[in-house]
Amino acid sequence: MIYKAFSKTNCIITGAASGIGLELVRQIIPSNPNLLIVDIEKERLEELKNEFPTINGIVTCDLSHKAGNQLILDWVKANWTHVDFCFANAGKAEYGPAENQNWKDMDRLFQLNVHSPIQLGFTLRALFPKKPFRLIITASAMSFWSIPGYSLYSSTKSALLQWARTIWSEKTGNWVTLAFPIATDTKFFDSAGNNIPEAYPKQTASWVAKSILLGTAKMKRKIFPSKLFHSVLILSKFFRFLKKGYGIFEYRKYKKWIDQQ
Repeated sequence: MIYKAFSKTNCIITGAASGIGLELVRQIIPSNPNLLIVDIEKERLEELKNEFPTINGIVTCDLSHKAGNQLILDWVKANWTHVDFCFANAGKAEYGPAENQNWKDMDRLFQLNVHSPIQLGFTLRALFPKKPFRLIITASAMSFWSIPGYSLYSSTKSALLQWARTIWSEKTGNWVTLAFPIATDTKFFDSAGNNIPEAYPKQTASWVAKSILLGTAKMKRKIFPSKLFHSVLILSKFFRFLKKGYGIFEYRKYKKWIDQQ
């Protein structure tokens, strides 16, 4: 599929080596953008560059550290005159009882999931103030709904939503888009914990990436790849048992996982 909105534009995709980020790369390439892909996995980035020779550049960095963004910015300043779209997709999940999560993990997770995309977006916008720019952050359905076991991860995604809501209310955030995928059929959550229970329902990374690209092309503020979740989110404001029932369903899986540890 060709997306005219991305033709001959300068685009950054973080977390590009797997999952939703990888699908964003695969689906946006036919639209002929100038593409910079970013990830912590150097070998996988190089494989992608070989698979798609038209990719302009690769940057290997760990965005859970404050210095990670600087490598992206250095590449951009050396190679481009502006950035049109930045898909801040890099992120990490954590699963387990809240009391077992430590402050060190919290600092790194907030840097990766919250501070890094926000800082990168503001800095890119400041670098090229006269050029149109859009930041698209992969948030989560957990920005709205709590799921037992994801206290640390969901807090980062909720923080993103509240930040975006605030700058939207200040009338200064029209350049920011948040995407709220439900559980995605990737290996993303495999690293969150040992044999963690699968969330339900699931969508494919391909569908999520397509929804993000379509929503971004329309300059939407919020993108909901799952129409079912969006509908239930609205209905739950009037029928609270929907949210409560889902919470009970997820708690039973969480309790079973705890008992098996």
